[in-house]
Amino acid sequence: MHKTDTLGKTDRLKSLIRIENLFNTGRSFMSFPFVVYYTVGSKFDNGNCQMMVSVSKHLFKHAVDRNRIKRLTREAYRLRRHRLDAGGVIFSIALVYKSRKIESFETVSQAMEGIVDRFLLILSQHTPVEQ
Repeated sequence: MHKTDTLGKTDRLKSLIRIENLFNTGRSFMSFPFVVYYTVGSKFDNGNCQMMVSVSKHLFKHAVDRNRIKRLTREAYRLRRHRLDAGGVIFSIALVYKSRKIESFETVSQAMEGIVDRFLLILSQHTPVEQ
């Protein structure tokens, strides 16, 4: 498999420092059913473009439901992330699921298409980070 075929460990946002930075100093926008938090070219970046998905335990009591939503979201992102990698700009992105029901993959996929389009506009305003 090629790196673009999977969403590996290095592509997932797990660092508490980066997550804290993302939610404290990052910017956000809404694209139903998600609120998208992002930072571009942060000093906390280590050269990887990373993402995370969050689903509230308050909205979905059963872990199986939360995990399904996260799987759908990561797959929709994986199918479109090649468009984001082309810019050469380092970023962190968090997708927070806000709907009270489990949306279909088509709905999540359409939302992700809109998120990627909007995020491409944001990334076009930044210059690539030297590595």
